[in-house]
Amino acid sequence: MNWAKKIGKTILKGIFLVVGFVAVYFLAAVSSQYITTNNDYVEPMDGTEIFIVSNGVHADICLPLDMNRRYWIDMFQAKDFTTLTNQPQYISFGWGDKGFFLDTPTWDDLTVGTALKAACLPSNTAMHVSYLEEKPKLSERIKSFRVGEEALERMEAYILSYIKLKNNLPQLIDCCRYPNVHDNFYEANGSYHMFRTCNVWTNQVIKEAGVKTSIWTPFDAAILYQFEE
Repeated sequence: MNWAKKIGKTILKGIFLVVGFVAVYFLAAVSSQYITTNNDYVEPMDGTEIFIVSNGVHADICLPLDMNRRYWIDMFQAKDFTTLTNQPQYISFGWGDKGFFLDTPTWDDLTVGTALKAACLPSNTAMHVSYLEEKPKLSERIKSFRVGEEALERMEAYILSYIKLKNNLPQLIDCCRYPNVHDNFYEANGSYHMFRTCNVWTNQVIKEAGVKTSIWTPFDAAILYQFEE
């Protein structure tokens, strides 16, 4: 029965390795929220207000649609957002694993297989784009900060670099819209994995603006933490 003992020991070692890796990952995630970058950031008094909107797991970056930023409406045409009833005032972006996005319209639809695949295997991505008909209201899950014009342009350029274009237009994934949201999914650039999650991407958008934020944020709480009053 020596072979059975060897198999048992191998399985136990595998379990310990997995548990150890998960523990280190979560410890690093929690610790990283206290390590900040762009520490010289000073919020401009008259800058543009940007919102971070979280659903409790995933944080999106939300930008105003003023007259100088009509290209977003030209790019993401309102006719494709069938639930819109009024002129949108804000546009929200969230990048992430394509399979996770499309297969999980609600958290009740999340399966172990979908979660493991998204976390462990580099995968194709999608951009979740939502229109908001009114200004977000600040709360525990909605925070804001202000940036100047140059910083806003850097944020927008970074977002645009992750939108996969064909003939200069985004490629609509015509399915899987979320309930109670004016949204669509589009093909995206980049590969998703556990070290580059949806929240890491959103945090990088904030970094591009030179705003003080956590150095690494696989979870939304680390982003929101930096904007607590």
